[in-house]
Amino acid sequence: MTTTTDYIPGDPALMLTVLRSASAGLGQQALKEKVLSLFCCDEDGTQIVLQDTPALCSRIEYASSQLKMAGLIHIAQDGTLSITPLGEAMLITYPLGIDAGVLCSLPAFRHRLYREHAPASRAIPNAAVNYGFSAGLGAHRLTENPYPADSREHEDWLMGWDEALDQDKREKETLLG
Repeated sequence: MTTTTDYIPGDPALMLTVLRSASAGLGQQALKEKVLSLFCCDEDGTQIVLQDTPALCSRIEYASSQLKMAGLIHIAQDGTLSITPLGEAMLITYPLGIDAGVLCSLPAFRHRLYREHAPASRAIPNAAVNYGFSAGLGAHRLTENPYPADSREHEDWLMGWDEALDQDKREKETLLG
């Protein structure tokens, strides 16, 4: 068995461990112990024993912040994690792991990333996105877009409408599973 101080478990396993820890209501120390107990292997299949390093702690904090940003967990002032209803649904839907691609499928996560990392020259999407999202949730048809077809608002409304349909589809798939 190999011991290493620089190996870090992959994002899907780490995210899933944080999400499961939130479901169990664990604190930061218990979460770290759970991550340290993960069964990890290197590329050759040799088991690796994780070490408690600043890099590992940083990755745990990063995974926690990403899940919080996506609305899947809450982090209390004392560091205790709790899972949201959306987090429970994602835990059921993705039992093998959650990666950045899964998180990016969530509108709240995408919008937060966009707000924080969009180039300064690009304006934040206007209210038409939210209007389209509401229209999609309300089962309005695509042809009910109130904006001129050649406008930015028309495209933003379509984007919001499409996101609502994607979210509704994911929720229905979760209930069927």
